[in-house]
Amino acid sequence: MGGCASFPKTKTSKGSSGGQVQADCNKQEAKVIHMDMDGWVQELKQPIQAKAITSQNPNCFLCSSESLSIGTCAPHVPDDEDLQPGHIYFLMPLSRAHQPLSLPDLCTFAIKASSSLRANAKEYLDGHNQARAEVGVGPLSWSEQLANATSRLVRYQRNKMGCKFANLSSSKYGGNQLWASGQAVTPRMVVDSWVEEKKYYNHTDNSCLPDHRCGVYTQVVWKKSLQLGCAQASCADSSSLTICFYDPPGNVIGESPY
Repeated sequence: MGGCASFPKTKTSKGSSGGQVQADCNKQEAKVIHMDMDGWVQELKQPIQAKAITSQNPNCFLCSSESLSIGTCAPHVPDDEDLQPGHIYFLMPLSRAHQPLSLPDLCTFAIKASSSLRANAKEYLDGHNQARAEVGVGPLSWSEQLANATSRLVRYQRNKMGCKFANLSSSKYGGNQLWASGQAVTPRMVVDSWVEEKKYYNHTDNSCLPDHRCGVYTQVVWKKSLQLGCAQASCADSSSLTICFYDPPGNVIGESPY
């Protein structure tokens, strides 16, 4: 479940918890990793077509990180296709265009992509840890295990479930979710939308204000949660789904977050 608000459209959910959210409209960059330049990462502040990159690199072609698989040639991104915010693209030499990808190739791509994603991990962590510090709670640390789990889940929700919220009721981790439409969202914007619920939380009696929910906020600041992992998937209708997992899980009935 979740509530709608302006972003232009967003929903937020923590299992069965949700609430109203609002955030500003900063863009999330697409990233182009230049494989012919030792993995240099080019961040695109504005949406552009693929030909804006390939025209400056006539001996190369673009492929999406989400279209690569062992034993197949890397599919070219069409020149007139817009590069999507939040996506990673590889700029490959044309000499590689008709060479099937091997397992070592994919490992190399994964290493380059991982390096470019470290900034996102830091942004998720910084947003959480700032909110936690404000109430005297220690910082979370980043977990690749949780990040991989959320990555698999958001892609399943995108590919099989129409980018709807995942059912987290049986998850062994704590979880927060954000669905957004009409505007790309950065990791910090995601976390800030959850922290907005702080104004509805009364720590004195560990309750939410009437007709409001604050479960996504209390999970962000849950003292016993120590690790964090997050991922975001871009969906076909220009919406996105972001999921964060927390270990150990928070929002234990009868307990205060801090």
